Amino acid sequence: MLDFLENFGFGNKSKVNAANAQLEENRKALEDANAQNMGYINEYSNLMNSLYGTAPAQYQQALQNYMNADPYKYDKEAKDFFSPAYEQRVKDATNVITKSNANAGNMFSSDYLNQINAKTQAMATEEWDKAYDRMQQDRANALQEYQVNDSRLGNIASMLSNDTGKYADSMGNVYTNKINANNALTQGLTDLNTSIAQNNLQKKGGLAALLNPFG
Repeated sequence: MLDFLENFGFGNKSKVNAANAQLEENRKALEDANAQNMGYINEYSNLMNSLYGTAPAQYQQALQNYMNADPYKYDKEAKDFFSPAYEQRVKDATNVITKSNANAGNMFSSDYLNQINAKTQAMATEEWDKAYDRMQQDRANALQEYQVNDSRLGNIASMLSNDTGKYADSMGNVYTNKINANNALTQGLTDLNTSIAQNNLQKKGGLAALLNPFG
């Protein structure tokens, strides 16, 4: 009940109570604003988690895949690229020489053997050159494939490293904003409580003010 003596200028109890009531409303507004800010921060945190939350683990796995990838190795030889039909071609060529010499009656001559040796040696040299060229092409293709795969693994690791950095930055922002919001709330509540305490110290009822106007 309003102290009627305040109407005559004695006491300030009702005014102090009104001021404190306003401060309590300010307290609620401050707490509501903090809760709203925390909601926004949590929404941002959830969004960053959905975008980049798995990046650190994926980056570690990608890095391991890149580091554990087999080194380039090529262990094929030119003989591995001989034509499957090579021996048949040699056989066919020597048969032609044999038949020709047989018809001429030269089967047991040194010339026949020289022809056979010359033909097989020439065919072997030619086939070796072709096989070597095929091996060189195969080795170049294998190296290119290895480099492409190595680059792909490196690019994946690099991309996930960037995402991990983004995640770390975003989480740093989340915690910084939470700390700032909590500090602001703490300071605001401290200021409110201080104001209420000071008001209460100065509060005086009408009767008390009448009996002790200077106290």
